[in-house]
Formats: sequence, structure tokens, C-alpha cells
Amino acid sequence: MIRLPILTYLRIEKYGLFPGATAGKGIEWSFTKGLCLIAGINGLGKTTLITMLLRTFTGPFDLTAEGLPEKLESIVPERPVVLKPRNIRFFAQRVADQAANGAVTLRARFGGDELEISRRLSDLRLLSFAVNAKSIDLGANREDREAAFQQQMCYFFDVSSFVDVLLVLHHVMFFKEDRPGALWDENAQRHVLRALFLEKDLASQVAAAERRVQSADSQARNISASAYTIEQKLQQARASQASASEQSLQLAAEQTLLDAELKESEHLENLISQFDERRKDARREYERAKLFREEAESAVESLKFAALVRLFPTMEDAVRLVVLKALATGECLVCGADTHDRLKEVEAQLAKGICPVCGAEPEQQHHVIPGFRVEEKRVKRARDTAQLAVKEEEASRITYEETKSQYESVLDRLTTVKASIQERTLRTRQLSAELPFEAGDILHLQKSLELTRRSQRQAESNRASAAKELGALLERGRGVIEKQAKKLAATFKWNVKEMIAEDADLVRITGQARLTQGKETFAVPAFRSEMTAADRPGKSLRNSPDDVSQSQRELIDLAFRLALIEIATGGAACTLTMETPEASLDELAMHRVGLALHRFASAGDNRLIVTSNLTNAGMITAMFGGLAKKAADVSLRQQHIINLLDVAAPNQAVLRSRAQYQRILMSALTGKR
Repeated sequence: MIRLPILTYLRIEKYGLFPGATAGKGIEWSFTKGLCLIAGINGLGKTTLITMLLRTFTGPFDLTAEGLPEKLESIVPERPVVLKPRNIRFFAQRVADQAANGAVTLRARFGGDELEISRRLSDLRLLSFAVNAKSIDLGANREDREAAFQQQMCYFFDVSSFVDVLLVLHHVMFFKEDRPGALWDENAQRHVLRALFLEKDLASQVAAAERRVQSADSQARNISASAYTIEQKLQQARASQASASEQSLQLAAEQTLLDAELKESEHLENLISQFDERRKDARREYERAKLFREEAESAVESLKFAALVRLFPTMEDAVRLVVLKALATGECLVCGADTHDRLKEVEAQLAKGICPVCGAEPEQQHHVIPGFRVEEKRVKRARDTAQLAVKEEEASRITYEETKSQYESVLDRLTTVKASIQERTLRTRQLSAELPFEAGDILHLQKSLELTRRSQRQAESNRASAAKELGALLERGRGVIEKQAKKLAATFKWNVKEMIAEDADLVRITGQARLTQGKETFAVPAFRSEMTAADRPGKSLRNSPDDVSQSQRELIDLAFRLALIEIATGGAACTLTMETPEASLDELAMHRVGLALHRFASAGDNRLIVTSNLTNAGMITAMFGGLAKKAADVSLRQQHIINLLDVAAPNQAVLRSRAQYQRILMSALTGKR
């Protein structure tokens, strides 16, 4: 089980953006159980304050020199990367004195231990580090101090490397405004699952093996490029000495065509990999739609049978079978004739309650239970669903046939090109053998090419060996992650149903990790969201952020993060930090999400740190649990607010309208508008 910190205390000193309620006092805050609302308007430093909490843990390091990228690369670095100077000076650039004397101190509890970290805000330099109020000597050299600090963080988070600490901070604990997706970024998800659920040694081995595969592939490609260059020079040398010969002209022509076919072959191999994935996805969607259509049609027939039983309880089974056969297949069970015209007539009779055997009106019937209107509506709803399912199945079939056709077309072309390459390679070798004997530079090039090709074969062998080792490690890790799949799915289901109106599930799939520039991939466990939608029966798989709305994308990812926290920590208390959760939500959704966040904040010893622009008072009210019933409730809620209207340097909007903004905040605390 990994550990996530419980933030307990924050002090910001001598930083111009946060002078404090009393000028020069700065901010001093104790994070108590439950919600901590950082309230303010644009320009008061909400993002700066959240970033300060993050950078206290990370220091001047991150996953890239620019910080967290929008999407992670397939391989994470072996060690954290030093930030570029302008990113290190993020806080200095926001104040007039360049944060010359500014400092931040943060305390966080990991189980029974409390850490205190202090950093200089001008350059993120580590000033002090203490565990349980005892100062820890990390060394005098700045680089050594940061390295020792990072080792301490690995220990307290209980992960294999500081890179994994960064992954957990960015994709689990801090849900910032730019919203990097723990679920939607397939590389981020793979790395986070590895860091959270694999035993530390195995997690470290997998990450190292991935880097070896990529390094071996890069080396093999570089040597191959060198061999190709030498080969081109050799051909040019031969051509220059035998330019007048017919063989030379033929060789040059053949080589030009061969080069073109090799490039086309590489392009087609990339295409075939892409089309193969599309074909498989389309086939799965088609099979799912077909299954749903069969279930929907079966439901219609079941309702028809139930309607016959309820409307005509004394009807003989044999007669009922004849009627049902006609209704289901359009074929008469007695004579085998096509009864589709009669089918419409029988269904119309049933809809009006007329006996399908003798044609008696409802008022003439003695052994019939009324209610055909209800039956008619039930069957109509089921039939509408079935018709929609038929439409979806047909659309899915067409998509599958199109992708299958594209795949087969590219495959046929690739087969043709490879056959041509084989023949043309043989011809170029024959033509080369017919050239006059070369000496000097040509002989040197020939030997150089031979040695380079030998190195290339060795590099390719190393790549294959590294890939085999990685495959074995991934196989060990797959079972560990798959054991958590049901728990993750159940917890995700519980979280997401509180936040969005659609019915959504978390489903496990087999992802494909692309670690090299070639078509080779590695199978890894992965998760996707499956969700209902308007004008589609059942649930469909959402493979990318573009498959859902912006608000759904963020809320599904939030539900996934909460599930990761619950399962990876074994339900232990922790801190979740989120910027402006009201962004892109409508009013009803804000109420749902606010209550969901309130439930997280109220559980155990959890801390929830949330920023708000005061754009919707109802969201704040919901996060506090609803309307304040008495004055004491409002007073208690005020103790959970870092009010930037009071402690941050005021901008022009605050100077002009401070009272109005305070009234908005007070309205949010009470829930009264």
C-alpha cells in the first residue's frame, strides 16, 4: 500500500502576493479535518497557492524541464528533471521583490510521522527538513540535499523512485486547473498503475526495462541509419567508377526503386498497425451492438408473450405458440406462408385489445384481463429500443466492414511491396557482382559496411533480449493490477454515479504500450470508461477525451482518481487538492459534485483543499454539506476558509468591489441567496 500525505500546516512568509490579513504577517494556516476552501477571484493567487503546495514537495524538479506535460511520453525519465530557470522562478516573477526573502513551510503527516518542509520561494531551494520536529541533516551541497530529500519522499510515499512520487502528486493528489488526465492519458495511466499497485522492486524493474527497450531500439535504429549511409556511399563510389557500364545504370535505377519501396514498406507497416487497432475496436463495437440488438429483440418478444398471457389467460398453449411464431418471424406455423401483412394486422388488434384468433372486440370478451393499453406502451418502448439497437448494429457493421477493408487493402499492398523488395534486392546484388573489381576507398567502404551491419545485428539482438525481459516483467505485474480491477470498478461506480447523470462503468481492457518507433507493442492492463448517451442503446466505450464532454471528462477522471486513492491506500486518510471544481458545470451538476466532494472531505481524517472563483455560491454550499441551519454552522465554516479577499494583495476588482465579493462568499457559506 502506498501512503499519501495528510497536510496539516502551512506558513507563507515575506511573499508580496500574500501579505496577510495584517500586512507583513503572511499566511499561517492549520489544515483541519474536512474541507479547506481557498476563496477568491481571478488574480488573487489561488493557482499560485496550490502550486506552492505542490512545489514544496517537488522542489526545482519535475517530469520534464517545463513541468508536467499535457500528455506523458511512453517512457518516464530515470531521474527527475531539473526545471528550466523561468519555471524555477515561477513565484519570483509574480512579485516586485523577486521573492528575495519569501519562504513557504508545509507540514504533512504520513501515518504516525509528521514532516516539515521549508523552501525559499525565489528559487525553490530547500531550507530545512524535519521529521517529528527533529531536523534532518541532508548535507551542505544543494544537489546532495535535494537527492537526499527525494529519497526521504520515496520512503514516506512508499514508492520505488522520486519519479513515481511526481506521478502520484500530479495524477492522483493534485487535480489542477489544466487537469492532466490520470484516466485519459494512456501513458500516464500505465505509469500510475505501475507506481501505485506493483511492489516497489517490480515497479522499478519494469520502468528500467522499458527504458532499456527504448534505448536498445534507438541504438539499433542509429546503427541501421549509419549502415544505410555507408551503403549509399559505397553505391555512389561504384557508380562513379563504372558510370559508363550498362550494369551501373541498371544498378542505379534498381537502387532508386528499391529505396522508394523500402520507404513505402515502412509507411505501410505503420499504417497496418493503426488499421489493425481500428479494425479490432470496430469488431468489438459491432459484436457489442449485435449482442445488445439480440437482447433488445428478445425483450420485445418476451413482452409480447407476457401480453398474450395477461390479456388472454385462457388461450391454449398451441394457439399462443402459433400467434407468437407469426409475431416473431412473420411465418405461419400451420402452413408456412409469409404472414408479414397479417403480422401488422395482429399487432394492431392486440394494441386495441381485439382477440387475434376470433376477432372479438374487448367488450365481447369473457376471459380477458383488460390492460391492453399498458401492454401496448410497454411493447412500444421495447420495440423503440430494439429499433435503435438495429440502427446501431448496422452502423457498427458498416464501420467494421470499412475498417476491415482498409486493413486488408493495406495488407495486400504491403505483401506486394515486400515481394517486390525481395526481388529487387536480389537483382541489385547480382548487378553489383557484375561490376568490375573495386579497390582502395571502395574496399574500405565494403569492410566498414560489413562491420556496421554486424553491429546492427548485435543491437537488434539486444533489443529483442530487452523486449523479452520486459515482457516477462509485465506479465508478473499484469496479474497484480488485474486483481485490483473489480475493486477499482466498484469504487469508480460508486463515485461517478454521484457526479454525472449518465450511467458509467470502469472496464478493464488490454492496452498497448508503444515504447519503440517500430510497430512492436507490449500488452498492459488498462482501464476505460463505458457510458450511456442520448440516441444510443446501452453503454459505449469512451476511448479518448474527445468521446465525452469537457465536464464529463473531468468528473470521470475525478471518480477514477478517488477510486485509485481508495484502493491504493487501503482506505487510509489523505489530502486531495482540486482547483475550481465548478469549471464547465451547470448548476445541477455543481450541486451533485459539491455533495460528492463533501462526502470525501467528511470521511475519516481526510483533507480536501479546493479553490473557488466565487462564480457559483451553490457549489460552495454543497461542498460544505448544504444549507447552514444556525449561526454556529456559519462560524464553523469560516474556520475552514483561506479568504484571499482578506490575506492576498488586492487587485483593482477587490479594491472596487470587496464588500460585494464578501457578500457572495457569505451567501455561499449560509446557502441563502
